Amino acid sequence: MSSFPQNTTDPTNDLTVGIVGGMGPQATVSFLQLIISLTHELTSARTDQDHVKYILVNDPTIPNRQEAILSGDEGEIVKAGEHMERVCSRFLPSVDFVICVCNTAHHFQSYMERGLSTSSIPFLSLVTLTSKRVLSLSTPSSKVAVLGATGCMKSGLYQREMERLGGRKPYVCGEREQKVCMDAIYHVKAGEIDEACEVFSPLLHFLVHTEGCDMVVLGCTEFPVIVEALNGSVPDDLTFIDSTIVLAEVTVKLCKGLVTLKQVME
Repeated sequence: MSSFPQNTTDPTNDLTVGIVGGMGPQATVSFLQLIISLTHELTSARTDQDHVKYILVNDPTIPNRQEAILSGDEGEIVKAGEHMERVCSRFLPSVDFVICVCNTAHHFQSYMERGLSTSSIPFLSLVTLTSKRVLSLSTPSSKVAVLGATGCMKSGLYQREMERLGGRKPYVCGEREQKVCMDAIYHVKAGEIDEACEVFSPLLHFLVHTEGCDMVVLGCTEFPVIVEALNGSVPDDLTFIDSTIVLAEVTVKLCKGLVTLKQVME
């Protein structure tokens, strides 16, 4: 008589997360794969019932965040923000907290929170969680670089949050290096991973050997796709803080009861 594997946790106590995805689709899929692998790693999951419960709204029709921010056109910003507000309202009342798998989209965080405002469901900021991780792992002598899409960097999302939480001013790219970041991002969005690696790898070496950085925040969800494809061919003395991994770890721990929302939001 065969025996079935037993659940390692009680799924009746699990939280359900709402995930705003589609920015871009490849990054969202990579995030979901990360959720699965981290669930195995953090909880020793053995059955379907041991995995994370989530509701995903994968909406690639959300207006271009870069264009809206960089245009400075209030109408375009409102258009993108209200779209994200509507996406978040679709989670009600079925989730316990909401996250967004896009760094730049956090420029519109107030709109996403407004979409949840008729409930007590919290929105957890990827930028805040990642900034806290940087401050916990870096030392006063660390030189931390933040790489992100131009809209994210122009918004100052990470710069403000790191300074607010710990008084740290990160290194940000100049115009030439920022163009490299955007080229790499759009190669990933186009499915051109080899081309993305070709332009992104020299930037990493520049940050270490020219700018003296020893820690890099991957502040765009396309960047981890590139780093994984580089398959270890990155500078040895460089520590990556992957915003996608930070968000996935916190999500798994919350959903499986390893930490509480109160602890995460402190």
